[in-house]
Amino acid sequence: MLRSHFVVSIVALVLMGVGAGMAFGQDYPNKQIRIITGGAGGIGSDICRALAADGLKVVVADYAKDAAEKTAAEIRNAKGDAAAVGVDVGSKESVAEMMKQALAKYGQVDVLFNGAGVMTRMAVIDMPEEEWDRVIRINLKGTFLCSQAAAKHMIPRKQGRILSIASGRGVAGQARASHYAASKAGIIAFTKSLAVELAPYDVTVNALCPGATDTPMSRAGSTAEEFKKREEIPPLLDGLTKKEEIVGLTRYLLSDATKYVTGQTFFLRTPK
Repeated sequence: MLRSHFVVSIVALVLMGVGAGMAFGQDYPNKQIRIITGGAGGIGSDICRALAADGLKVVVADYAKDAAEKTAAEIRNAKGDAAAVGVDVGSKESVAEMMKQALAKYGQVDVLFNGAGVMTRMAVIDMPEEEWDRVIRINLKGTFLCSQAAAKHMIPRKQGRILSIASGRGVAGQARASHYAASKAGIIAFTKSLAVELAPYDVTVNALCPGATDTPMSRAGSTAEEFKKREEIPPLLDGLTKKEEIVGLTRYLLSDATKYVTGQTFFLRTPK
């Protein structure tokens, strides 16, 4: 039976045993193959490196193909197993090609990590329709298309995991980023819906909300002085999320310890 849907808010990862630097390689089911979209980005690249360091085969998928190649090369140089794929997550044809290349390389896909996303700062009254469409296309439609493609492969095998990056902005909203907040709210609802659909096939679907993190996308919306002030706030008082927290929670959610957890949204910071 599918677990009841509720929102899980996490304050300290140590309570779950997933502190920084702790690997869960021995707890992953069958050393699975994982696709990470946005795999060359500020968060995605760290997740790719961590999972590869745990002994998993990783497909680094990103719109920036050269950056994906660089991340995959770094992993291989560190004795990991990684392939790079260029993808436009908002294009069904491009997503299909991503899956085709991943299957040609590794023969199966056990996990999809939806990490591709964009955000710009703009008031609703100033926002061009094209900018609204662009953010929704990449963030929400991209999650749908990639999840759909992965699910079609996972259902016949009766196994798989889908984990998507959402955001607390999808719950609390965000002034001057309503398109981003709307896309992330959509991911949360989509996660819950897809979890119900895929539960009969032993495929789990969850979402992770990192909170503000030191990435180029986060810095783009603040002045250097504003961001420096944010860095000085302690983590438990809504300070920045450290990348090792995101990596740790990802490892946990893709490990055997959570094989029956589905339809959940995990917050690393309380949405405000």
